[in-house]
Amino acid sequence: MKKLVSQSNAFLWRKNEMNPVLANILEARKNDDLVQVSQQDAMKLYDDSLVDSDLLYNDSVIVDKVEGDWAKVVVPSQHSFLDERGYPGWMLLKDLADTDEIEDTNEKIAVIVPKTQITYENGDKRTVSFGTLFTKISEADGLYEIVTPHGPATILKSQVELQHKTRDNIGVDVVQMAMQFLDLPYVWAGISSAGFDCSGFAFTLYRTCGKYIGRDATEQSFAGEKIDYKNAEPGDLLFFAYEEGKGEVHHVGIYIGNDEMIHSQTPGSKVILTKIAGSKYEPELCVTSRHR
Repeated sequence: MKKLVSQSNAFLWRKNEMNPVLANILEARKNDDLVQVSQQDAMKLYDDSLVDSDLLYNDSVIVDKVEGDWAKVVVPSQHSFLDERGYPGWMLLKDLADTDEIEDTNEKIAVIVPKTQITYENGDKRTVSFGTLFTKISEADGLYEIVTPHGPATILKSQVELQHKTRDNIGVDVVQMAMQFLDLPYVWAGISSAGFDCSGFAFTLYRTCGKYIGRDATEQSFAGEKIDYKNAEPGDLLFFAYEEGKGEVHHVGIYIGNDEMIHSQTPGSKVILTKIAGSKYEPELCVTSRHR
């Protein structure tokens, strides 16, 4: 059974049980569509291993089973070694909406600004994140009409681009979009402009441009064309592993040129720029990959 995410952002939880962070999110949703967790709750997500990933409004999930208020799902758009169908986890059933399951072959548009609003036919509005995808129905007067889990809506053309538009250099586009998020606080498992983790940052940037590279850094390190770091170009992904590059991959950044990367660094930190040479990352660099 397929369903659609009906919240602007919603975590994929490890356990189907209430916890203090989720309680705070539900309270925050009374005032905000796109919920940015507090720094304290962001650390709890990491320290207590509460979540594995994040989803955006209109993302599709497959429901395997329902237990009370919870649904066990997989996320087909988030490739994972954990399940060949997509990333697995638990979601609140009320965060999901029904879909007709008809194959959708129409053009997809992606939000390219940190956040924007959509307007429903009754005049209600919703704030949605960078990277949110919609099916385009029609266009007129600077607006696209789109399909959403709550019915038809409109969005400003200036806030979106065709997900699979022809690009002169996808890497340059990725870097330009990434720079919008400098100083955004890190959120473990995040893929939205309310907070990214390192791999969620890379995942959402590339998905916005029509490239699906896997959800976690380990999976991402196997994707794309492998190149020497000395030949790196803007938009290439840099992967870092423990044991001076010989152990488990634990981090990914986006190369911006001149031996520098932009990345959502670590719990308690934020999206920053880092020079590779002389940094703690230099001896850990293990893979450089390119997606075109």
